[in-house]
Amino acid sequence: MTSLTREELLIRLSARVLALPDDGVRTVAVDGMSGTGKTTLAAEVAAVVDGAGRSVVAVAYDDFHHPGDRRHRQGRLSAAGYLEDSFDAGALRTRLLEPLSRGAGAVRVAAYDLATDSPVDPEPVSVGAGSVVLVEGSFLLSAELAAVGDGWDGWDLAVLVVADPAAVLERVLVRDADLGTPDQVRELYLRRYFAAWSLHEERNDPWSRADVVVDLTDPTAPRLLG
Repeated sequence: MTSLTREELLIRLSARVLALPDDGVRTVAVDGMSGTGKTTLAAEVAAVVDGAGRSVVAVAYDDFHHPGDRRHRQGRLSAAGYLEDSFDAGALRTRLLEPLSRGAGAVRVAAYDLATDSPVDPEPVSVGAGSVVLVEGSFLLSAELAAVGDGWDGWDLAVLVVADPAAVLERVLVRDADLGTPDQVRELYLRRYFAAWSLHEERNDPWSRADVVVDLTDPTAPRLLG
């Protein structure tokens, strides 16, 4: 376990990304439970890599959800429902990952708009040789997205972001106040999001799939666990 400053962490992670071969498009996954800080970290790494002269296409797994009736078919607080029904791994593969592996020069980086709960079909985004496609979201290090097939060879770099659940809960009670009262948000996280992450760890073992594990319990004093 290595303790770092935030700047040191960004330098290390960015160096890992920049070290990826530039003879083709490379894919990087940043997986983590909701509220761990993975989205902010991914954006910071993308900015450093882009600033170093390597093109980055940032993608959010949140833009590849299933429709609301499927997401909540097992119940609004169902942990299994969140893990199994929220994210459309098939759409991520067919729209983004498999075309990239086959050498596509442009890809669609979204399939669903959560705000309007409706499908989207955005214009393709160009990706050149040497570009990095950085995808952040929960459950990316899963068996379904690790499976090789249809040209998809797996992530070139996989980062797992973790944090103490108590610290995460403290953050989300502020961040997600629009989801209900503090008691309602707490129940939602404990019964759905945290429990779903435990299922993800049990079924998919993201720790073993990760090349780098980052602990952001304290975002200003991160730790490298592996």
